Amino acid sequence: MSSRGLIALVGIVGVATSAWADETIAPTPRGAIYPGEIIRENMLGEGAFELDELSNAIKTRGEAVGRVAKRTLFPGRPIGAAYLEDRYTIVNGSLVQLIYEQPGISIVASGLALQSARAGEAIRVRNVESGLAVTGTVSSAGKVLVGK
Repeated sequence: MSSRGLIALVGIVGVATSAWADETIAPTPRGAIYPGEIIRENMLGEGAFELDELSNAIKTRGEAVGRVAKRTLFPGRPIGAAYLEDRYTIVNGSLVQLIYEQPGISIVASGLALQSARAGEAIRVRNVESGLAVTGTVSSAGKVLVGK
C-alpha cells in the first residue's frame, strides 16, 4: 500500500472514530405517532444521533411513555421534548365530582367538565343539578375542588 493510500485510510478511520464519539442513542417512534395519542413502550425504538441533533430532544424512554403527542412524531426521528405533554386528569365532557369544603360543611355534587385540565389547573364545570357553571381546581384524584 502506498503512503498516500495509508494516509487516506488513517484519515477515514480518524473521521469515523470522531463521528462515533459524538453520537448517542435516543428513543424514536417505531411508526408515526399522531397528536393526542398516548405513547406506550412498544411504540418506541432507538436510533443513533449526533449530540447536536438531540439538544431539544428527550434522552430516555421514560420521558415519553405515558405522555401525549402534541404533534405528529415521525419514525426514526428524535422526539422533541416540546412535542409531548402530560395526560389530562379530566377530559372535556366527562362527568366529575364537585367538592366544596369549609370547616363544618362539605357539599358534593356532580358536574360536567366544560374543558380538559390537568391536576392543579383551573377548570370550568357545569353543575348537572343546577345548570350553573363554576370554576374549580382539579385534584390529582380527578375531582374538582370549588370555593378555595
